[in-house]
Amino acid sequence: MRLPRSSRSSSRTRSTRGYTAIEVLMAMTVMTIGAAAVMSMQKASIQGNLDARKTDMANSIARMWVERIERDAMQWTLPNAQNPTLNNFAGALLLSTPTYGAWGLPSYYMGSSPETMSYAFDILGRDLPATDVSANTVFCVNYRLQWLVPQALPLEPGLIRVDVRVLWTRGISNDPAPGWCTATNAAQTTPDPTEYRSLYLTTTVKQGAQ
Repeated sequence: MRLPRSSRSSSRTRSTRGYTAIEVLMAMTVMTIGAAAVMSMQKASIQGNLDARKTDMANSIARMWVERIERDAMQWTLPNAQNPTLNNFAGALLLSTPTYGAWGLPSYYMGSSPETMSYAFDILGRDLPATDVSANTVFCVNYRLQWLVPQALPLEPGLIRVDVRVLWTRGISNDPAPGWCTATNAAQTTPDPTEYRSLYLTTTVKQGAQ
């Protein structure tokens, strides 16, 4: 049975009809929302991976500095029963130079020739010499010393608490503003959490026998 001519024309018209402007706009809106979500997820993934990498590097740097302070403390051996009036505490340079109870930079060895220790590190966790600290520092080490048991002549050994803090700037960029790793920033009890991330390690060092 054949359809009437008017019915055939109406069916052909409906089959060749295109998308309306509203349908196109709706499709573009859905695509835009999806693309924005994908880009946000990608940014969060990059930020998370970078934060994890920097945290791992900061942990390695903090442990390195704890070992350096423990090694420096090996110079602290007198007084003892055989030498009750002598004291070589000044030979432990990292322990004897800072202001106790305050945060600061472990800067005694900086600028010496050759430089053996640095409070500033690059993105790969390498010590930076004093000439590169301002421009290339990614990680900055601070430390604080506090007496737990003051040394008493001749037999009471001293005991010092050592706090090591590693700071690095927030954000995806690996190039923080030059000059941020300074004694002024290191002296802050609580670094600004909107600008810096931080990692802390604590240990104790004890006066040894000769």
